[in-house]
Amino acid sequence: MELRQIQYFCAVVETGSFTRAAEKTLVSQSAISQQVKALEAEFGFELLHRHGRSFDVTPAGELFARKAAALLEQLDDARFEAEGVANGWATTLSVGYLNRYEGWEVQAAVTAFAARHPHIPVHATAGSHDTLYQLILRHDVDLLFSDRRRALSDAFVNRHLFDGWQYVEVSEASGVAWASELTVAGLAQLPCILIASPDQESIEREYYRDVLGFRSDFLFARSREEGRMMVAGNRGFMPIEMREQTDRTGSAIRRIPLVGQSGQLKSEYYCYWPKDRTNNLIEEFADILSGMFETAR
Repeated sequence: MELRQIQYFCAVVETGSFTRAAEKTLVSQSAISQQVKALEAEFGFELLHRHGRSFDVTPAGELFARKAAALLEQLDDARFEAEGVANGWATTLSVGYLNRYEGWEVQAAVTAFAARHPHIPVHATAGSHDTLYQLILRHDVDLLFSDRRRALSDAFVNRHLFDGWQYVEVSEASGVAWASELTVAGLAQLPCILIASPDQESIEREYYRDVLGFRSDFLFARSREEGRMMVAGNRGFMPIEMREQTDRTGSAIRRIPLVGQSGQLKSEYYCYWPKDRTNNLIEEFADILSGMFETAR
């Protein structure tokens, strides 16, 4: 039994045609037919039941095709990974993204990248700004999508993606639910709900209190979904950013613009990665992600 015989047989089953299988594998139809017959002769049973110019796959053929296709895929993965090691290519990609961002672009970029490179595992990790920053310093992720809180470093590639409009989400049961806009000072009497892991709570609290000027008490959720449930229960408000400025809002949870003296507040969003760790996969993913934000404009 030869590898090419298995490849030809799987191509015939996948395409449902000797002609299309020949086109896919770039060999003649007669060569494929001969190799499949040789495979059947070696096995001692039919894989295909032929009648005229058509055929049906036998139960034994269906079983063999299913398991053989999985083995061929594993062999292809092994070849690709071995080639990557031999040539010093990156063979995985790890992306960190901000856990409170509302948009679809990061997920779409991961999907597009995975479609281009089915052999390359893509790992995505959500976290707060400082959690992500620590991950990339430890080389636990290759690239970050996050808001800007620090001065841009020359040691990093800093690609600006968009400016996010700041909003707060409140319960319809809240006393401020029907405000057209809100200020940080106007929210001082309401608890502020932030998304952070236990070890990041103090960092998030200090940023919102000392940098953004929030004077609220702080509550913490571990995920956006948990935070939204706390908002729905009227336990406080939750700050969020949106790529687009919009007047759309929900009913049970209302989304209200957060404003300052010069109008609605904004945050800058970037993708970042260390210059000395740049590789072809990181640059390609960054290009895809940038394209998602360009398309969405």
